[in-house]
Amino acid sequence: MRRGLLLVLGLLPATAAAETSADEAALFDQLNVREQVLDSQRAAAEDSALQRSLLAYRLCRQRELGFAPSPETRLDDARAFDMALVALRRSADEARTLGRELDRVRTERSTIEAAFVARATGKASVDGDEPTNKATRFVRPARGVIVAVPGSRRDGSSRIELRHDGVEMLARLNEPVRSIASGTVRRVEALPQGGFAVVTVHEGGLTSIVTGLRDIVVAPGDRVSAGLTLGLAGRNLDGAAVVSVEIWRDRRAQDAARLLRVRREPPG
Repeated sequence: MRRGLLLVLGLLPATAAAETSADEAALFDQLNVREQVLDSQRAAAEDSALQRSLLAYRLCRQRELGFAPSPETRLDDARAFDMALVALRRSADEARTLGRELDRVRTERSTIEAAFVARATGKASVDGDEPTNKATRFVRPARGVIVAVPGSRRDGSSRIELRHDGVEMLARLNEPVRSIASGTVRRVEALPQGGFAVVTVHEGGLTSIVTGLRDIVVAPGDRVSAGLTLGLAGRNLDGAAVVSVEIWRDRRAQDAARLLRVRREPPG
């Protein structure tokens, strides 16, 4: 990857090469290293999940075969099987989390590489981190304390460092959750962890993803204005009413905290 980047930089004229900052090259290197580490960690997690699935299968078969002749071991066998299933689920969750993070890193690295290629071929455009429509103003989807902003943080169970692309706010249960800007509802999706996500396309090529809703009152194809109610705030798996919003453009996460003009509030 590094050699490919150097070849691309070699194609740039002197003025364009000067535009390529050392920070971009350093970020590319960091993403390349992180991609390799994540790929290795994911492979190890998948192997662990496979081994634990085999162990769970053997314990299940052992329990079935010994059920009649050894009734006194039923409780111990059941406990061992339950522990094996818990370990298997943990390994599977870790592999899935690592896979999602690996996909994100690869997308980010590819985006930087594409930007270098665009400069080399004279197809560079405006900064992709800024909305094309400067007049677009965003509103918060709900009232409440800001508990998370975009950035890196460690996953609570696996302790893996992950990038978080959205703003999270602790809302009040059953309060309205609103559209952050005018646009068209593209999708309404039920989430595995419960609740719904509403995906809305806005002007300037921006897309918002608002999650943590219940009792949705919009449908795909509906036109919405800034502040229009999408649904009500519902509980997450921890029992809290947390509303999250991510803003994307061309498959690149935008700084939702900056666009919404919010910052995380200190605890206490």
